[in-house]
Amino acid sequence: MQGNMMQVIQPNHTISQSTIALIMKLIKKSYKEEEQQEVLNDIVAIVDEVKRDNRISSELIREEVVEKLKGELATKDFVRAEIAGVKQELKQEIAKVEKEIAEVRANYRSLRQEMKFYAIGLGVLIIILQPKVFDFITAFLK
Repeated sequence: MQGNMMQVIQPNHTISQSTIALIMKLIKKSYKEEEQQEVLNDIVAIVDEVKRDNRISSELIREEVVEKLKGELATKDFVRAEIAGVKQELKQEIAKVEKEIAEVRANYRSLRQEMKFYAIGLGVLIIILQPKVFDFITAFLK
């Protein structure tokens, strides 16, 4: 009977050799010859049930891990896409600001030229409209 037990349980690799020997010893000690095969079949059924439950559990764990990894990868891809979008928006905003700065500089140059023109014109008007200054300049130049 021990050979039969070894053949049925051994391929499952869920019970060690010493445990099989102990079970066989307890079966021979506790049960009659006619009952031993029935008890053996019950033990094999229990071992198969435990193995099946362990396999189902490991498959469920594997599926859950795969789903979590897929979710994590999707999250990373989403974050990368968001970062790329933000970078593009920043580039556009920087281009707008640089354009505005160029316009301000052009306006500043134009304003400086106008200010020079008005300063020179004002100086000329002061000289022309004030006879004493004009007399002073002409006296100085003579």
